[in-house]
Amino acid sequence: MFSTVSNAQFNNLKFSTKSPYKTIVSHLGYLSPSSGAYNPEVAAKTLGGDDYTIEQKIGLAIKLKQIYDKHGELDLSDISNRRNYKNEDGDQIYTIFEDIPEIYLIKEGSSWLYSPKSVREINIVFRRYYPAAIPPRRPQNDKPDSVDVTSKDSTGKEITIRKPSPKKETPIVQKPNIKFNISTPKDAVTTFFGFQQDNNYHPEIAAKVFESVDLSLEERITLAIQLKQIYDGLGLWIEIEDIPEEPNYRDSTRHNKEIYVLDKQLPDFYLENFKGKWMFSESSIELIENKHRQVFPIGKEGLETVGSILRKPLGNYAREEIMGLELWQITSMVAMIIAAWLAVMLISSAIMWVVSWIPKSKDESRYTQNMIKSGMMIVILYYYRLISPSLELTIQELQYVIIALKVYSIYQVIRFFYNMIDLWVQLWLRKANERDDQIQRGFAPFFGMTAKLLVILIGLVFTVSALGYDISGLLTGLSIGGVAVALAAQDTIKNLFGSIMIFMDRPFVIGDWVKTDGVSGSVEQIGLRSTRIRTFENSVVSIPNSRMADFTIDNMGMRVFRRYKTYLRVSYETKPDQLDEFVERLKEVIRNHPHTRKDFFVVNLNNIGLYSYDILFYIFFEAPTWSDELHFRHEIIRSVIKIANDLDVEFAMPPSGLDYMMENTKTKPSSKKKSSNKPFGFM
Repeated sequence: MFSTVSNAQFNNLKFSTKSPYKTIVSHLGYLSPSSGAYNPEVAAKTLGGDDYTIEQKIGLAIKLKQIYDKHGELDLSDISNRRNYKNEDGDQIYTIFEDIPEIYLIKEGSSWLYSPKSVREINIVFRRYYPAAIPPRRPQNDKPDSVDVTSKDSTGKEITIRKPSPKKETPIVQKPNIKFNISTPKDAVTTFFGFQQDNNYHPEIAAKVFESVDLSLEERITLAIQLKQIYDGLGLWIEIEDIPEEPNYRDSTRHNKEIYVLDKQLPDFYLENFKGKWMFSESSIELIENKHRQVFPIGKEGLETVGSILRKPLGNYAREEIMGLELWQITSMVAMIIAAWLAVMLISSAIMWVVSWIPKSKDESRYTQNMIKSGMMIVILYYYRLISPSLELTIQELQYVIIALKVYSIYQVIRFFYNMIDLWVQLWLRKANERDDQIQRGFAPFFGMTAKLLVILIGLVFTVSALGYDISGLLTGLSIGGVAVALAAQDTIKNLFGSIMIFMDRPFVIGDWVKTDGVSGSVEQIGLRSTRIRTFENSVVSIPNSRMADFTIDNMGMRVFRRYKTYLRVSYETKPDQLDEFVERLKEVIRNHPHTRKDFFVVNLNNIGLYSYDILFYIFFEAPTWSDELHFRHEIIRSVIKIANDLDVEFAMPPSGLDYMMENTKTKPSSKKKSSNKPFGFM
């Protein structure tokens, strides 16, 4: 603001351009509502040249005052009041600020006026100080350089000749003639935005949509400029043609009230009907300053500083245009992309070097590094979002940049949580393996798949919202479509709920030996859709979880003891004393074995068969796996054979086996003891 300007300097204000001092006082005084002589038309007379109409000069004069307001440090007492002032070079030119050499006064006849060149530079300087208040440009389709023309040659045959396009005639474009009107929502919005365009800049007229509250004209102008900057800074394009023209329009989505929301992304800013005049509501006006700070957290001055820093390396070439963009804008965006990539790579590598002792495996290291990269990129993208208005892009261009930043930020958030879930599952499995917890081994992958699916679905919803679509309509469509999908995918949903029931009820865990639906084997994986069982033939059987939840499952892996039952058939030649000794020694073997059940087992002479004495051998093993059980059986059977050999107890042979043995021993000498060729243990 002006450092030493006071209302006293505008007392008894009279228009005069006889000296630099009087010209600047006239310019500022007639644009200051506090002077009591507010008259933009008079202030516009300080602008020289005939390139602009009086209406355009009024807008430029207001912009020039706003440049002075933003720059500050103007002391009117330091401005020369000499009519014949000359600068150091002897020219009758007066420069107000050394750092704004484009704006200066020049003497024309007996009057000191802003030079025509300065008037033409006002828009450029204004954009430097108010980068978010740039009018939008609609993309234009270029006309082709040449066209195909079909004609006939001398023989009457059609031929196609490529000729240059007809010269494009410059249409007569009428200057915009926006009239003040706020009787409908469309008229109010047109007034607010139309009178804040470069070619029709009259913020005092745009501020009339804020007359719903008791504020001074200067305060309303400030609020109008700030609200326009909010919409521009967020890259919001207001389609004037879509706004209703009914004077008594009612919003059916808001209790049928006479209000109109300009954009759904800013639902708190809306117009309201005040006795036939559509103006911004009192609640909307109260939120402008706070929302302006949210959209520009580093302040407009900070954005201007960032913009000047980005332009400085290119010097005079910064404003050169390439493909519709200025050179400094292109180089700035490319530099920002490269800087973000380098920062993520270098800093993430440094952090991983510091915390390299934490991960225990390559997978954990990879997930941790990906999380760090995504987290850093989210911070960088947030900072880029804050400074994006400093690039001085048009509203549409800024909108594309903001959408790209939002979508890529959402992708990085999804990537962050995706890797975090993978890391969590990896740590979970590591703890489960250390504790040999089969239940946790099965539940960890299931939890990981479910959580990642949820993260992706939420990310898709936010991505659709970032692209400008209404989430509520999408969610409604998803709910309706979800019913159709649910009906079409009943089996999939059944399998999903079946997997949930398996994890809740826990009839088996990974590694258990189960028997179900004619399939016997070890559980290898429990997924969202099916359970995989590795059979003893080493094949893999996939059974849908909906069926697994309904089947009767015989979990052999849940057995505390594994039963072993067989009959030891000894020949009739065995004496009673031998039988008693044989049985007692077998019991002793069971008692001494470290993995047999001691409180219950049966070893007794059970039956006198057709060709043998039958001894029931009924014991239990404490064996966690089937391979352990086979090993313990081997040890017991080997002990039984050894005891039989020591006691000279022969095992009986079935009749069919005796015939077979007699045929095979015709060429071999007979032996009294044939225990090495006799069968053992028939169930």
